[in-house]
Amino acid sequence: MSRTRVAILLFALVASTLVQARGNSKTVRLDVTGGDLAKPISITNRNLLDLSHVYRGQFLGELVNGVDAEWPRYTVKLVFEPEIPLSPADLTNPTQGVYQIQYSLNWRTGEGYVYLPGRGEPGYRENTGKIIRDGHDGRWHRASESWASLLNPYLH
Repeated sequence: MSRTRVAILLFALVASTLVQARGNSKTVRLDVTGGDLAKPISITNRNLLDLSHVYRGQFLGELVNGVDAEWPRYTVKLVFEPEIPLSPADLTNPTQGVYQIQYSLNWRTGEGYVYLPGRGEPGYRENTGKIIRDGHDGRWHRASESWASLLNPYLH
């Protein structure tokens, strides 16, 4: 292989990595399990998915000290793929990533809470391979009101 070809391939690899690192993604589905659900569900509501962008974090509100252990807990996997295809294969079979969170719901008030897995917990290693949220991993957050209001009806 010629040096020119190698240089072009290396450039393409680096460029595609930079695009991926800058949040070149769109959330395509939320997979939800646990809580009061009889079986897993997949959600494709575009408005909810737009607020579930892994890199923008619009689903997260302010930090809270914890949540009531009696409230249902759900595992929510934000499934995303490149917005701009990184390779020809992505045009027909996009590479998908997953960002995992826990969601707890206060049924009386409708308020939702998001937990980002901490070191050693399921999902932590995979999540930090995508984005590091210093000081937020291993902690509960109030879910943004708009995100919770779109998610909650699916959990009934």
